[in-house]
Amino acid sequence: MSMPITRPLASASILYDGALNSGTPDTQGFFYLTYPPTNTQATQTFTSPVTILDTTPQMNDYAGYFAKPLLYPPLDRLGGYQVLFTVQIMTETHVSPDRAGFSLLVESSDKRGIELGFWANEIWAQEGGSSQPFTRAEGASFTTTTELIAYRLSVLGDSYTLAANGSTVLAGSLRDYTVAPPPSLPLNPYTTPNLIFLGDDTSAAQARIKLRSVAVINAPPFNVYLPQISKN
Repeated sequence: MSMPITRPLASASILYDGALNSGTPDTQGFFYLTYPPTNTQATQTFTSPVTILDTTPQMNDYAGYFAKPLLYPPLDRLGGYQVLFTVQIMTETHVSPDRAGFSLLVESSDKRGIELGFWANEIWAQEGGSSQPFTRAEGASFTTTTELIAYRLSVLGDSYTLAANGSTVLAGSLRDYTVAPPPSLPLNPYTTPNLIFLGDDTSAAQARIKLRSVAVINAPPFNVYLPQISKN
């Protein structure tokens, strides 16, 4: 007689929930960092239940949120994990076709990850490797500006899938960004395991966004039936 397949229970780590009214993400599960360290004009403003991150005053500014890694389990791509986030791109401009004013970067525990760039009308992946790193790879037309959208990035094995409000928008392979030329920053996020970043990580684009919530689930999508944090 065959034995039933047992799968681990999903565990959700809430890194930011604007409905708690505690303030910006750095009052909960994130560090807020800007670059350069002086004369930065980027701002973060909390207006319940969202934080507005604005890097439009000065395109050269980097600003965003790094998740505190002790608050969530290791991002094991072989076992699978998900990053849930609710965001609205209010405005975004770029002077390079390979850059975006708002990005999500996730690095698994073995430093295989994916960076997704968000434009007003498209979501796309950054290429990895050593031949054409940090150029625009696979993408999909998608309107990111009309409302707060509940996204779910699912990682399993060598692949990722991005869903928006429950429907798949984009899918592809994880990348190795460790062999690419390092950015001119005090911290190289592309060689940092178990990393989650949301924000503006380029001097060639800018954006104003609303961020409502971020959570991590340490299970692949077929194990999980948990509701996304409300976008309202």
